[in-house]
Amino acid sequence: MNYGKRFLYIMISAVGMMVAITGICYKTGYFPGHSDTAAFATLTLGVLLTVLGLVNLHRS
Repeated sequence: MNYGKRFLYIMISAVGMMVAITGICYKTGYFPGHSDTAAFATLTLGVLLTVLGLVNLHRS
């Protein structure tokens, strides 16, 4: 087993979750001064990174 790749996929998922949470904070207004477009883009990017990391983790 290649534990380095598994760790990389876990870290990609963790960063994706962090970015998604930041997008939620932008959307709800907890971090003021951001547009709805930026909030939606950040939330979408975070979800995509999380799904990418979890799918690759499942495959390895």
